[in-house]
Formats: sequence, structure tokens, C-alpha cells
Amino acid sequence: MNRKIFKARNIQQAIANIKEELGSDAMILSTRKIPQKPLDPYAKTMFEVEAAMPQCQDKKPAKDHSIESLKEDIADIKDMISIAGFGNGMHNMVCNHFESVGILASLLRAGVSERTASAIIQKASGLMDETAGQGEKIKSLKKYVMHQCLNQIATKDFFNRDNSSGVPHVAAFVGPTGVGKTTTIAKLAANLSFQRKMKVGLISIDNYRVGAFEQLKAYASIMGLLCVPAFSRQDLSCALDRMKSMDMVLIDTAGHSHFDKHRIDEILQLIKADFRISAHLVLSVTSESIIMKDAASAFSVFNPDTVVFTKIDETKRCGKILDQVSDFKLPVSLIANGQRVPEDLIVPDKRQLLKIILGKGQ
Repeated sequence: MNRKIFKARNIQQAIANIKEELGSDAMILSTRKIPQKPLDPYAKTMFEVEAAMPQCQDKKPAKDHSIESLKEDIADIKDMISIAGFGNGMHNMVCNHFESVGILASLLRAGVSERTASAIIQKASGLMDETAGQGEKIKSLKKYVMHQCLNQIATKDFFNRDNSSGVPHVAAFVGPTGVGKTTTIAKLAANLSFQRKMKVGLISIDNYRVGAFEQLKAYASIMGLLCVPAFSRQDLSCALDRMKSMDMVLIDTAGHSHFDKHRIDEILQLIKADFRISAHLVLSVTSESIIMKDAASAFSVFNPDTVVFTKIDETKRCGKILDQVSDFKLPVSLIANGQRVPEDLIVPDKRQLLKIILGKGQ
């Protein structure tokens, strides 16, 4: 096998040069970053890629570890290509912490933003032993990245509570249209009623969506739970009075665009009037990160106690959860991962949530 080494400013250029000279069938054998010379600190960063044309093999390779090494090198190149489309911050990160390539690519593929992934790896890199070998540095970096991620997230089993006070806890679920508030409430009601043996009541204050109350009432009928509508402050007061013997009362609110401040304020005035009601923000992970962030900002007027993420079964990029909880410092109380009632509901702990964020927990 005829081997040749190609040098270039970046991996993409090296690969382009390889294809031009050796053709698209060329095999990548290894890749490395060329360290800067101590006497020339302003020299440009260079990468070295070894490639060769494949030949017909008449005998089995002598050493299996050579194949494994080749697979690892190819994986490294794939990781570098996957981050090539990002900004200069990513390129600087790779140059300064070459051992971070695989971890960085994994975070970005999971849906974590460039900003958050970069900040996490910067912090983790500062904890590493720089004198360690490359393999140990990668292993150490993975450990510190996981610690940093765990430090960024929080969970809270908010609805697992006793009723020693004799007064029901009332929880309202707020958020944009179409994020799955009603289905999530039905799942939670079933969980509290059947698994935790709590007395649960349901209230709908959604008078905008056609059939909203009927949908919630249908779920309630199946579970044998009391469900009533309340479209005014007086209605809500009467509904809560009817449910004063309950352990938990769950309120379904109307979904509105996060740009519709007037409608959001209407809900706010209703549930925050004279009632002691906790608020829980519901966001769909299928939304774009910027839309989730804008929605969280708009509904922050409710001062939510927790955040609920839905539809994680509909995307492979749950990393955006890490961005949301990092920005808004809200604990995650529930994760919805499907349409089945009540099965598709998770009350996560921190490690389970991190697995979901990284795409390994569904």
C-alpha cells in the first residue's frame, strides 16, 4: 500500500487534496495536529493526514489492532468534519484542545448549542492534567464534561407531595400552543391517582381551543376523576371550592403564541389572582432552540416552579434541553416521551435527564 502524507490548514482542505491526487477511493490512515514550534508561536496551525490507495488484499492483516486504530482515526475525522460548519469559536476550541474533538462533536450532534458546548468544554479542560498522555486526557475530559453537564441541570419531583395541610396543591400548566399540555396533564393525573394513590381533580380554563375541555373531560371520565371548566375568576373560585378535598388539582390553560402578550396576561390575571397556584412551563423539544428560548422568556411572567419537556420521542436532538435549563435555571419536573396515557411520562433524576439530553435515555 503506497502511503502519502498531506499537510493543510484544516482537515477539509487535506481531504480535498487527497481526493484530487489519489481519488475518492483513497483511505485515511491517520490524522494529527502539527504542534507549533516554541520559537515560532505565531505560526499557523497545520494538520497532517496520512492516506493511501487501497489494494486487493490476498491475505488477512497481521494485526487486528491496526484495523481498530484505523477505525478510531476515521471516527476522529468524521467528528472534525461534523463541526466544520460551525463558527471560529469551534475551530479555536479544536486547536487549543485537540482532545475535545470527539466530545464536542457528540454534544453538537445531540443538539447542544455551540455556545453551551464550548463553555462546558472550556470549564472541563481547565480541570485536566495537561501532562497526561492523549488517551488519559480524553478519558479525563469526558469525566469532567459529564460533571459540568450535571452541574448545569436540576430536577425536582414536584408532584410527589403529601397533603398533611389538608389543603390541595393547585398546579397550572402554561406554555405555547401545541406543546402537549392537555395530554401531559392526563398522564400526570393518572400517575398521581393510580400509582401514588392521590385524590386528583382537573380544571380546564382553555376557552380558546375548540374541544379543549371535552378532551380533558374524556381523559377524566376514563380515570374516574372530577373535571370542570372555569373561564372566569368566579368560575375558578367555585371549581377550587368543589375540589377542596383533593390532594392535587391540575389546571389546563389555553396555549398562546409567546408573542401574544395580551392573551398571556389574561391567563396570568386569572390564575394568579387570589389563588395559591404553582405554575409549570411546558415546552416541546421539537421546537427550534430560539423559539423555546423566546417562549420561556414570555411565560417567565408566571414565575414557573418547574419546566416540563414534551415530545422527546419525536427528535434525536434533545441537547437543547441543556441550553434551556442553563439559561433559565429551572428544575425539570417531567419529561413526556410519547402519546400513551399514562405510560409515556418520566419523572427524571439528574443522571436520567442527562442521558436524555445526550440521546441515550429514551
